[in-house]
Amino acid sequence: MITCAYLAIAPNLPLPTAGSDTRAATWLAVSEARQVGLAFDHDDILRDAVELARDELRFRTIATAFCHDDFTIGELREVYEVVWGAELDRPNFHRKVTDAAGFIEPTGRKRPTPNGRPAALYRAGPATTLLPR
Repeated sequence: MITCAYLAIAPNLPLPTAGSDTRAATWLAVSEARQVGLAFDHDDILRDAVELARDELRFRTIATAFCHDDFTIGELREVYEVVWGAELDRPNFHRKVTDAAGFIEPTGRKRPTPNGRPAALYRAGPATTLLPR
């Protein structure tokens, strides 16, 4: 049995359609797929794909594609937390993303939040890679 795997990192994917070799096709959260267990060596392939996706977020600016056109630092942080599977330190994350040249740009606007303090809005900047400091 030969398996070919492709990793696509994209927001808002359409619902998958079952093909001739499957009865049903659906998207699963990685945690669900790990609980169910996959056939053959597919658990290993999934593990490798998740690690590659985590590295892509570390070195490229693709996380902003999973946010609306205008987003808060908290919304951007949630993208990283979901992919990395860990809660991130809020002040440290804020400093890193605002200090990364061209990663995000302030819009000059704010959005009301449930806690009463308006959150500054940002948009994706022109950079495509993140340079480690």
